[in-house]
Amino acid sequence: MFKGVWRHLDFDTLLEKTASLARSESGRKAVLSITPSTDVSEITEETLITFEFVRLLTEKSFPLEAFPDISSIIKKAKVEGVIFSIPEILSVHAVCSQSKIVKKFLNNIRERFPRLSAFSSSLSSFLELRELIESSIDENGEILDTASSNLKMIREKKRQIADSIKKRLESLVRRNEDICPDQIITIRNGRYVVLAKNSYKKRFSGIVHDRSISGHTVYVEPAFVVDDNNRLRELATEEEKEIKRILTYISKKIRENRFRISAAFSTLVELDRRYAVAEMSRRLKGTLPEISDRIELKDARHPLLALLQKEVIPVDVKVEKGLVITGPNTGGKTVILKTLGLSTLMFQSGFLIPAAEGSKIRIFKKVRADIGDEQSIEQSLSTFSAHVKNISELLNEADKDTLVLLDELGAGTDPIEGSSLGVAILEYLKEKGAILIITTHFTPIKLYAYKDDYYEVASVLFDEKSLKPLYRLAYGVIGRSYAFVIAKRYGMPDVVIEKAQKLLSSEDRIASEIVAALESEYRALQSEREQVAKLKEELEREREKLEKEKELLKEKGVENLQAYIREFREKSEKLLAEIQDERLRKKVRALIQEAKKKVEAAEEKEIKKAAAEIKPGMIVKVKKTGRKGTVITVDTERGTAKVAIGALKIDMKLNQLEPVIETVIDERKIRIDTKMPQNFFPEIKLLGMRGDEALDAVEKFLDDARIAGFHRVKIVHGHGTGILKRLVRTYLKDSPYVKSFRAGKIEEGGDGITIVELK
Repeated sequence: MFKGVWRHLDFDTLLEKTASLARSESGRKAVLSITPSTDVSEITEETLITFEFVRLLTEKSFPLEAFPDISSIIKKAKVEGVIFSIPEILSVHAVCSQSKIVKKFLNNIRERFPRLSAFSSSLSSFLELRELIESSIDENGEILDTASSNLKMIREKKRQIADSIKKRLESLVRRNEDICPDQIITIRNGRYVVLAKNSYKKRFSGIVHDRSISGHTVYVEPAFVVDDNNRLRELATEEEKEIKRILTYISKKIRENRFRISAAFSTLVELDRRYAVAEMSRRLKGTLPEISDRIELKDARHPLLALLQKEVIPVDVKVEKGLVITGPNTGGKTVILKTLGLSTLMFQSGFLIPAAEGSKIRIFKKVRADIGDEQSIEQSLSTFSAHVKNISELLNEADKDTLVLLDELGAGTDPIEGSSLGVAILEYLKEKGAILIITTHFTPIKLYAYKDDYYEVASVLFDEKSLKPLYRLAYGVIGRSYAFVIAKRYGMPDVVIEKAQKLLSSEDRIASEIVAALESEYRALQSEREQVAKLKEELEREREKLEKEKELLKEKGVENLQAYIREFREKSEKLLAEIQDERLRKKVRALIQEAKKKVEAAEEKEIKKAAAEIKPGMIVKVKKTGRKGTVITVDTERGTAKVAIGALKIDMKLNQLEPVIETVIDERKIRIDTKMPQNFFPEIKLLGMRGDEALDAVEKFLDDARIAGFHRVKIVHGHGTGILKRLVRTYLKDSPYVKSFRAGKIEEGGDGITIVELK
């Protein structure tokens, strides 16, 4: 269903590059065997696992290392009584060790990576089998003495007898330096011998096992070590039997665990494949698109170009039914076509795709393509014939679940016939309900797509001055081929270009002029849209900022919002000066007026409500601080009340007060005792406090300062983001205690502090 288009879309190249990231040869083969799925649930699960794996790889490394291919060993383990070689046993041990390491790792990440950790159930630690192999064979493939007590005993006897033989032979060669001048003791045919002259028989008897090249010396086994050499041979035979018994036992244990070993090996291979896919997705900065009934790739990049770390300009690709892409040859139309096709194959194979968040993609049962020059030498087909053959097969298979990609439809033959054939192909594919994207230069095909509801047109934008492609699609616009412009830029004589322009038919000239006009109009409109969008975005950020600050100050009373309304209005006026669109200017002004009216209405409502409730002689509570006092007088016009708090008489806004107990008290009889604050220091530090917490602290600090008789105090709020400083100074503007305030001088601490003069 997909194999035929792999080469057209470079999917085979992507798989080869992905396979190189695998840790094992088996994993590499598994990557190369990947085939796109058509099952939505399977694709969803595969891509979610990849997404989780990518997230893991951004935080930590995956502990999988290279491991051998033991598939043939697993098959061999089916045979009862099989004995594995030492290299085979070590291969099994390597897989078992990796299984243990990966299982432990997956169990440790179970909570945050549930899909990946689920693979641990198919892995085993193989504790007994690993310990058996490790105590029997070293990493160099040598059988250890610890493999069995019998083997240890046999080898100890061999060492003792060998030492005895060597000592006796060393004594012999020292006593007979004239017969054994080189004093060489060695082994021939598994027996200890000495190198002696042919005249050795004059001194001792023995058996000759070999001669030197010159023939003047022989390798002789003295008669007095023959019995010991015989015993060594017997022990060597016993050692071989014991080693065979050990290997047989280990092989038996491997066979008993063959199902668990097979499951672990298969799981490691699968994890290796998934690791390679996830690592490739990570390197491509891939994202997980939404499965939809349409294609909408945002900022899509061609994967192979992105891997080359070249500057790849992303492109937005939107396809609902059919899309016809137009524009010059140098505009990158084919790259866009391949980007879409390759992204589709990647996603249906479990990869994340190199596109921005929020992209949408559709699942296809078939993907068919005809891209690039193709000439069949074996079948003696021309480029055009090869394309026709390919497209004919494609048309016979196309249906509503097929993605069709056609590059330069109608090219390679007579333009008139090619255009007619191209239009007929589009009609046919529309009737089949296929989803298709094509590129073309032919005006009849462009105009057909432009007026047909099934197709949408788009042009690859092109800088006519620099003759460089912009690699962006302009939807709803037919693009020119720029043949004359490009020809002139590259030195084509003007007389040739002028002649060519005259040879165009009137219909062609009209069509060309229409296309040029549409393209020019689009550029102007697009530029204006971008400017308006930028200004709207900036305005929206300011609005969101105001909303956040409004929430922060909600409990502080609506009067504190006035400063922020003013600030918002100033910034909005600056934006208005930049906005050219009169409709947008009116909208912004209306937004500002609406916000101001809402604040004023809320303030007036709250003051009226408070004025109706609060009377002279009433005990009230200050909302901000919770401190209580007695109302002396009420001024309903100004919306204020004079309140006695301790020894102080303070004018406060009515909406800052809350009634506690209604009692009529003669002002002349009012006597409230308040304690003088102990050890008061005229400086407060607000660093690290939240907004509400800081303002409550300032309120109490100013109360205490007045009671203590101070006329100047210092508030340390720091610089930070500036929010705390702005909150404090806004509060000080409306405080009844404050005569004036200013930022600190450099020697006083700078703008990170505020100096307050009290009344």
